[in-house]
Amino acid sequence: GADPDCRAIVIRGRGGIFCAGRELRDLKALLDADITTVTATYHRLRLLNEAIYLCPRPTVAMIERYAFGAGATLASWCDIAIAEAGALMAYPEVRHGIVPAPVVMALMRGVPRKAALELILTGRRIDGTEAARINLITRAVPAADLAAAVEATLADILKGSPDAIDGTKEFIVHAEDASHRAAMLSAVDSISIGLSHPETRKRITAFLEGER
Repeated sequence: GADPDCRAIVIRGRGGIFCAGRELRDLKALLDADITTVTATYHRLRLLNEAIYLCPRPTVAMIERYAFGAGATLASWCDIAIAEAGALMAYPEVRHGIVPAPVVMALMRGVPRKAALELILTGRRIDGTEAARINLITRAVPAADLAAAVEATLADILKGSPDAIDGTKEFIVHAEDASHRAAMLSAVDSISIGLSHPETRKRITAFLEGER
């Protein structure tokens, strides 16, 4: 996100699997650890989630086959998530006695409350098609079309002004944390400053000249 040459980030698992979830043997090791160690571990995971959510560049999750637990949480924090229609997603933490607090905040920002609660409280698995229907992901496509769908999304992102995209992401995070009235007032400043940018002038002029 700090690289000025980076325009977008694709998060993809190895070997054709997005992420089958956190290693439970690691969690078992934490059972006997002191609270300082446990807290430090989850702060590292918090920083990972924040790095994705607050990244100034668009983040795109490419979901193949499985996205469970911590893996599904990572996908939930991404700006855009495209999955195979048959890919499976689940948040099984409660079945292991764990409160899935990190994902609650991610889901409550985009998934209807009842749909989010059912996923979190039951831990049931859903496929990409259902995930798209409840807005858990952006869209689901046939497995054979996944790579092309991600490439097409990246191509569309590259058509936008880098500064405008950075500013848009920054404002979205601000608007989600602000009251509706405060966000509307901030929107005036955001778009006003944006219109004064040389890149904006260049793009609008080029568009209008292309219409002639």
